Amino acid sequence: MTVFETPTEFHAAFDTLLAHTQRQLRLYDQDLGRFDIDHLPRHASLRALCVAGGGRRIELLLDDIRHVARDHPRLLQLVRDFGHVIEIRQADPAAPRPDQAFVLADRHGVMLRADKAAEHGTLHLDAPHDVIPLQQSFEAMWQRSQASVSATTLGL
Repeated sequence: MTVFETPTEFHAAFDTLLAHTQRQLRLYDQDLGRFDIDHLPRHASLRALCVAGGGRRIELLLDDIRHVARDHPRLLQLVRDFGHVIEIRQADPAAPRPDQAFVLADRHGVMLRADKAAEHGTLHLDAPHDVIPLQQSFEAMWQRSQASVSATTLGL
């Protein structure tokens, strides 16, 4: 287990989890503001997962998707190029949502913050017992989720 408390430690924990992801990355948070998801090395890691194929999947579930198009152009490029691998959805605002934020890597790794408003949390690279209930929670929210972020804009 690794504890993180600062933005730098948060990014390092996310990068470590991303590097350990083989097949599936699932993220649930308020938004993507803390992740600096368009940072070139991070973007390259996400792109490598997308390019690898073989049933790989990246699912991003956010409480607020309003700023994704404006703030994360590289991420949207991945959605545009690899829509069959990466998807961004908004959590159902009418359904109860957990206070915690988490990122799941495959069925063994988890980055967990007990409070979505806080930076501090823990990273567990081999914690299948912790991952299972979070996978179930994520799946239930994913199934109820609504509007997904589109990489294209239609002008009429």
